Amino acid sequence: MDIELDELKPSVNNNDEVDPGVEVHPGNGSCSNHNTPSATEASRLLSDAQAAGSNGEHCTVADIPDDPSGQSLNKPVGKLGRLKKELNEPVCWNLKVWMLILISFLLIILTILLSIYFCSVYQEDVDDKYNVAEFVVPRFFHGNFTLLNKNLALDAQSQPTDPLLILQQNLTHIYTSSHALGRYFVNATVNPLRNSKSSVEYELKFMMPEEHKQLILYTLSKEMVYHVLLQELFDQDTGDPLYIEPSSLTMEVGS
Repeated sequence: MDIELDELKPSVNNNDEVDPGVEVHPGNGSCSNHNTPSATEASRLLSDAQAAGSNGEHCTVADIPDDPSGQSLNKPVGKLGRLKKELNEPVCWNLKVWMLILISFLLIILTILLSIYFCSVYQEDVDDKYNVAEFVVPRFFHGNFTLLNKNLALDAQSQPTDPLLILQQNLTHIYTSSHALGRYFVNATVNPLRNSKSSVEYELKFMMPEEHKQLILYTLSKEMVYHVLLQELFDQDTGDPLYIEPSSLTMEVGS
C-alpha cells in the first residue's frame, strides 16, 4: 500500500494557511517577531535603543533647584536654620530682629555708663555755703560725766599731761568733725566736779545766726547735741584710761 506524504505548511492564525512570503501582522495571539525572516539565533532580543535604556545602566537625574530663600527643598530645616530665619525677619522700618536686639543691649550699656558718670560727678551741697561771720547768737550746753578708770586727784599729780586737757580736746574733736554741728561749734571746757574724784563737768558753746528759730528745734536741739556725744561714748574702748561711762552722761541747755 503506497502512502503519499504531503508537505506541512506553517499556519499563523488559527491554522489558516499563509504564504511564507507574505508578512503576517500580529494579531490574535501571533507575534511578528517570531516569523520575520530576519529573526535568527544571532539576533538580539532587544534593540539598541532599548538595550541602552534598560541594560542596568544608571540614569543621571538633574539637580533639583534650590529654594530662593537659600534652603534646599529636599533638605530639612534645623533649629539653627529656623533661628537664623527668625532673626533676619524685618520688624519695622526695615530693621531686623537681630538689629533691634543689638540696639537694646547698646541702650542698656549706655544707660549704665551715664548713671555711673552722673553719680560720680560732685554735686555741691547748698548747706555747705555759709558765712561764719553771720553766726552771732551764742547757745550753750552743760552737763557732767564720770571717768570709769581714773582718779583725777591722783593723776593730776603723777602724770605730766593733764587728763582734763585731753578730755577737752576729745570733746572739741567730736563736735568739729560732726557734719551737722561742726559749723556752729566754738569750743568746749572741762573742769573737775566738786566733791568727786572721777566726775567731770563740761560746757559746750555754739554760735547761731540771727534767724535760728528752726535751728534750735532741730540741728541745735538738746537731743541732737546729746546723741552726737553719746554715740561717740558707745564707740569707746573699755580699756581706755579716759573711758567715760555712757550712762553717766547728762546734758542741759545753758543760758
